[in-house]
Amino acid sequence: MLVHDRGLTAGALTRAVDPGGVGPGAIVVVATGAVLLAGGAVGMLALLSPAQGQQAAVSVAVALAGAVGGLALLLRRARVGWRLLHATVVLAEVLLLVSALDVREDDARLVATTSLLVVAVLPASILLRPRVAATHLAIVAGVVTALLLSAPGGSSEVEAGVVVLALVATGVLGVVVSRAAVRAEADELTQLPNRRALMRRLDVVVAAGRSGHAVLAMLDLDNFKEVNETHGRTAGDARLLAVARRLRAELGGSGLLARLGGDEFVWVTEGPEDVARARLAEAVADLPDEQRVSYGLAVLGELDSASTWRQRADAELYDAKRRRRGLAPASLDTPEAEELLRAITDGELVVRYQPVVDLASGTLEGVEALVRWQHPERGLLAPDTFLPLAEATGIVDLLGARVLRAACHEVRAWQQRTGTRAGVAVNVSGVELASPAYPARVLRALADSSLPPGDLVLEVTETVFAEAPTMTASLEELRRAGVRVAVDDFGTGWSTLSRLDQLPVDVLKLDKSFVDRVVPGQGCTPVVDAVLAMAHALDLAVTAEGVEHAHQVLALKEAGCHAAQGYHLQRPVPLDEVALHGRGLDGTAHRAVA
Repeated sequence: MLVHDRGLTAGALTRAVDPGGVGPGAIVVVATGAVLLAGGAVGMLALLSPAQGQQAAVSVAVALAGAVGGLALLLRRARVGWRLLHATVVLAEVLLLVSALDVREDDARLVATTSLLVVAVLPASILLRPRVAATHLAIVAGVVTALLLSAPGGSSEVEAGVVVLALVATGVLGVVVSRAAVRAEADELTQLPNRRALMRRLDVVVAAGRSGHAVLAMLDLDNFKEVNETHGRTAGDARLLAVARRLRAELGGSGLLARLGGDEFVWVTEGPEDVARARLAEAVADLPDEQRVSYGLAVLGELDSASTWRQRADAELYDAKRRRRGLAPASLDTPEAEELLRAITDGELVVRYQPVVDLASGTLEGVEALVRWQHPERGLLAPDTFLPLAEATGIVDLLGARVLRAACHEVRAWQQRTGTRAGVAVNVSGVELASPAYPARVLRALADSSLPPGDLVLEVTETVFAEAPTMTASLEELRRAGVRVAVDDFGTGWSTLSRLDQLPVDVLKLDKSFVDRVVPGQGCTPVVDAVLAMAHALDLAVTAEGVEHAHQVLALKEAGCHAAQGYHLQRPVPLDEVALHGRGLDGTAHRAVA
């Protein structure tokens, strides 16, 4: 259900951010349990100096009830629902009122006990719906006022007024806090649950052991970038709102529908997979403005974490988008496919390396591994002659694994022979990232070759980040192990600018199209200057690709570009032919043949 800005408190939080009954967060439950437990302990300590007329049995019962209730919340944590938490808060208030009645003959104790109701009113005003919270506050304030004014000790009207004022102020604070809580877990544009709310839901579902019964669907709007570019962002936002309303109407009542950002939505539901697929197909069949949607589903497995669950759904989404673009897996039963597969298994694919040169020092920073096909009849073939076939048939996964292992082993042996610490960059396809086993594959290649993780850079194109955004989980895992990540061909296709600060990247590879615009004597273009400034602000290194002329090197160096590669510096060559010291920085090109 869409969350509206007016009247946002606990009811809205429960319905909108938590439509699937996830329950309150662990922090809320633990905090409430801790307060109850502490209150019970304080109640027991108070018996050491009882008030006049205080009944020990009543005090013990109240203290034990508070302590037991608090301990139960602390032990149950994630299994506590909203209703149970509501009931616990109300119970705490009742216990405090009973305690107040028990010590009403001692004016100081009575004021102190009723003042403790402030602690209970705050979570109540956060958790209850607006009208219920107001009624609840009025009842508590009325009872407290009556107790204070009618007590034998004769509490003054001033004391009663101060306590009631504190209760009201606390209630208002609770409303403010609840509104902030809703905004923290609601998407700003559509008011659907956001990424934070989704991750909390996934963690709860995984912890509850719902394997085989919970379904996660990743949805992505097709060609949405064209809407923004052609009609403007306002029209794009209107399209997103219309789609969100339709999806909410069709799917929101049977699970959690969330927006991750951009044109990405997620639906989490329970039940059979075939039922979920049927509902999803019906929901996206007739969207506003004939908007088309690609989606992928995954059923929660026994060994899944929230991350791998999302990753498997995203892998199916990625495949669906490729099929939508006419890139459905081709048959391996063709002469071309069989020849390529034989070439991979027979070792006809070789790796050439292009140097990446530090522009400030002129030293060799690393090399990029580039695959070539050493065809027995046609000679050395460039990747554009066989990579499209590899991607269409799915062979690219095997090809990528072979290149990764070869690059790691060859570069490590080269480092040991020459003493260089230059690392290696390897290109990664979306098909490879879609596999949950990809991080283990990379770490195994590093371990087998003894190549330090920090000497490996994985290059991922902007397109992959766009079409498979949640595959970044694999990259995040590898970065934690020390591997670096680069955005390849930065500035082409889909833009990552909107969430560049959130992506697990260390390097931007500036696309050749930007380098080509560098004019002799005029320096870099304003766009290149802006990209460099942004990268520096985000502490990202920038490597310029496709450098073919001396004036490009000089302009990039003056603009603050970190590194560069291209034919002017050195063409892709066998590893032992890589120049260990940068060439072409003095205006003379290095002519190497590959």
